[in-house]
Amino acid sequence: MKLENTRMGLDESAQNSSRRKIGTVTVETPYDDLFPDSDEPAVQFYLDSMRIYLGLCAGSVSMEEALKAVDQLKENPEYVRYPANPTVVPIKESYKNKILDNLKTLSKFNLLTRDSVRSAYTFAFLIEETPISKTDFDVLKVITINPTISLVKAAEILNMAPRTIARALERIRDRHLVRYSAILDYTAFNIQSAMLFFTLREDIDWNEVEQGFSEYPFTKSLLKTSMTDLGYASFMIPNRERNLPAFHESIRAVSKTYFDYSSLHYQTGSGARSNLSLYEKGQWALAKVVESPFEEVTQDIDKLPVLMICKGPEPEFGETELAVGSQLQLDVRAPPSKISKTLAIRGWDIDARKVSQVINKLNSRALVLPYVTVSGLGLSSNFCFEIVCNEAWRDKILSTVVTFPWTMYYLSSRGIIVWTSVPARHQVEYYQVFRALQQMSGIEMVQPIMTISLRGSRSVDDLVRNWEYEDGVWSVKPNEVDLRNNLPV
Repeated sequence: MKLENTRMGLDESAQNSSRRKIGTVTVETPYDDLFPDSDEPAVQFYLDSMRIYLGLCAGSVSMEEALKAVDQLKENPEYVRYPANPTVVPIKESYKNKILDNLKTLSKFNLLTRDSVRSAYTFAFLIEETPISKTDFDVLKVITINPTISLVKAAEILNMAPRTIARALERIRDRHLVRYSAILDYTAFNIQSAMLFFTLREDIDWNEVEQGFSEYPFTKSLLKTSMTDLGYASFMIPNRERNLPAFHESIRAVSKTYFDYSSLHYQTGSGARSNLSLYEKGQWALAKVVESPFEEVTQDIDKLPVLMICKGPEPEFGETELAVGSQLQLDVRAPPSKISKTLAIRGWDIDARKVSQVINKLNSRALVLPYVTVSGLGLSSNFCFEIVCNEAWRDKILSTVVTFPWTMYYLSSRGIIVWTSVPARHQVEYYQVFRALQQMSGIEMVQPIMTISLRGSRSVDDLVRNWEYEDGVWSVKPNEVDLRNNLPV
């Protein structure tokens, strides 16, 4: 792919820089001489991620080319361990300079291990604390209540011009890493989400387990703390009725060999909530329920607008609806024309009008739940808790955590999994709320994972590329979902 100098904006010396081919895309940047060589696929994964981002910054790589290159990166098992996607990171001079500095450090000290190169990538995008203006905060409050509200409607509520709203949305996205996302009811597409919490056995090598999970074709996300043996993996299993028994049996067998503790959750509901009423004058107040949590449920949980209950297979929702829904998860405010263009790059011929129809169809059946992430707004401490409990306690916990600054929750028949982001000065108070649960009757287990935020993962759109869709169902043989193919027992 020959790139013109006028489009690239490169100086003459950069024209002779080395190039890197990622799939079918040739990526060239003004900084290629800073990149070390590596034959290790995991190391190259992060080097390529940095190269794509720098290409976007320089204008030498178009967004279309970057998306195609990222699709190639997704074939690397490392994407399961850390789903790096430089196309969703705001283009910022400060991020670019951090990457360049980190690349120089790697070369200076000859650091070419997976951990060091991954750190060079991830540390470049650490959240920068920036005060939020009153205008931007007023817009953010409206958006968190209704993430898909139109510019015109938001302008009417705030007595501002629509263009002012649009500019505010751009600023809070870039400066505070606010994201407009959505939860999708996968069960409507006959796909079951499952999460496995585990504690690694002392005699087991984590690298072996991590590699097995990463190569398992149904793994959506994978995480284990570096300081403990506790972690979790999430999966997407298609054609539930046919394939869940084989999957479940393989989880049981693998757990006996590799884990001291294992707990499998099948998703029955999910949601997310921001509570900006706690944020005043640049500071987060402590949620009142911290003083006396889990007392009484003030309303029916299943009627909360921030909770989506999984409804089960809906035969009329197939490949097209899933493709559009996957894009809404990345940006629920994206216009149909943008979604159509992105899908076209990935081989889908769905025009903007059809995209709009599908979105309306998903919304009318309540299969998509929009939400806003505000963890970049001074919420630097992150927890994840698995709580195995009865249904009554699950509802009490849910009614409490929705009052925290930012929370996401995953419901199952075994209990509830909570991710929450809180200010550093309140992390002890919020942590103690969860730990106190262990003493309660009706609570079987509380497993905490500290300082872990709910980060990105492989999308279902990525996973279904290896599945066949026939007669309205995903065609996957039961033996293919057997985890023992990747983790022998």
